[in-house]
Amino acid sequence: MELNKYELGVVVRADLDQEAFTAEMDRVKATVERFGGNIEKIDEWGRRKLAYPIQKLSEGMYTFITYTAEGNTAAEIENRLRIMENVLRFMTIRKDEADVVKAAAAEEVVVEEAAVVEEVVAAEETEPVEEAIVEAAEEVAEQEAVAEAVEATVDAE
Repeated sequence: MELNKYELGVVVRADLDQEAFTAEMDRVKATVERFGGNIEKIDEWGRRKLAYPIQKLSEGMYTFITYTAEGNTAAEIENRLRIMENVLRFMTIRKDEADVVKAAAAEEVVVEEAAVVEEVVAAEETEPVEEAIVEAAEEVAEQEAVAEAVEATVDAE
């Protein structure tokens, strides 16, 4: 079976002391590894303010774990995280899908920028340069807005 790349975001209670937090994150890591996940990177963001209170708490400890695993592993890990009392929230995303869409959007912007540069060079012969630069800047801004919209859509998934 093919391995997929995932990113697991975990928010743990901020009122835990450092030892309890470390123990809880060790349990999360052990859960990922028990179901066949190979942890590649752990990014601890530390204490952050929550967007809204969860269980009457206004802060949480954020950690992001990047791992590779088979397709059914993410669901099993989430099932185990659901019953962990100190885990406030979690979210798993499949990284390769998001990366493909972002790369396609970025490539499209580069191609459009190259076309704009060619238009500017051609415009130097027929139009004043200032008008061509303004038009090119407007087109680039439109393409960047499209790329941001695509990226926001991917991030929302």
